[in-house]
Amino acid sequence: MIRTVKIGCAVALAAACFAQSDQYRATLALENGGNLPSTPLFTDPPAGQDLPPCHVLSAFANGVIIYTVPSVMDPGADPITMRHPGDKCALSVWLKGYRKAVVTLHEGAVIVLKQIGDPEGSTVSVTALHVPKEAAKAYDKGLQAMGDNKLAGAQKQFERAAALYPDYAQAWSQLGGVLERESQPKAAADACERALKADPKYIRPYLQLIRMAVAAKRMEDAAAVGERAIQLDPVEFPGIYFYYAVANYELKSADAAEKAARRAIELDNAHDYPAAEALLGKVLADKGDFRGAIDHFTKYMKLAPKAEDVPAIRQRIAELERTETQAK
Repeated sequence: MIRTVKIGCAVALAAACFAQSDQYRATLALENGGNLPSTPLFTDPPAGQDLPPCHVLSAFANGVIIYTVPSVMDPGADPITMRHPGDKCALSVWLKGYRKAVVTLHEGAVIVLKQIGDPEGSTVSVTALHVPKEAAKAYDKGLQAMGDNKLAGAQKQFERAAALYPDYAQAWSQLGGVLERESQPKAAADACERALKADPKYIRPYLQLIRMAVAAKRMEDAAAVGERAIQLDPVEFPGIYFYYAVANYELKSADAAEKAARRAIELDNAHDYPAAEALLGKVLADKGDFRGAIDHFTKYMKLAPKAEDVPAIRQRIAELERTETQAK
């Protein structure tokens, strides 16, 4: 911790008073372990946070940020009475090509910024720890190209990164993502398989493969990928559980589908997969749990009110309610 002189403030007519206290250090990390491609934009967190907003003093290319935490006096309180939250504060971080993150900083915290593409982002492959400099540069250029939606350029750079370092799991995975967006599913799946060959514990390619298998209606393949992935307990990837639930539902494995759908809902704090609620509703309806089905269908419509299947879901709810009433 870096010690600084505390600054006092006059509060005769102020509603709140902020005193800059000690300086702290935290680190912003990218998935590939490289330097930040540009300086992030730091803004106050959304309203309703329990912690005060961080005040960033400096940010460096290696990801280190130096910040302070205001000491806050509650409105109407005695001027000498302040809340001191210590080293913890809240912050919104924006970086081109990465998802906006609302984070809690504390001394020594490491915040991993997640790339745009898959909602969950990705864990870091251990192969990234041994990437040659030139391969890492190509990878960074590929990410920048993706951020600019230049898919051809991104493909070229990820191919170069993988050629320079054949065990670069993250480069293969990103290449798979680009090829999928370019409507080359076979090549995309091959790239993701190369990623898993390089690092079988790297989770992101499993999500890519199971998603592509479900989209192609290859449910047995999707279930097989899901079984491999779930052995790794992918708690940061609710999408894997969702697609695994879809595959099992289509394969008439109701219990497995229900278990996976519930796990997807439990882990999906950002509600990136609201369809998991609808799927669970279908499973429960098939099992005769009409009230449970109605509850989850209702949650789905609340989370995705503009989804195309909402009218059909609303009609299904009405049918279940009639059936439930008749059964009483």
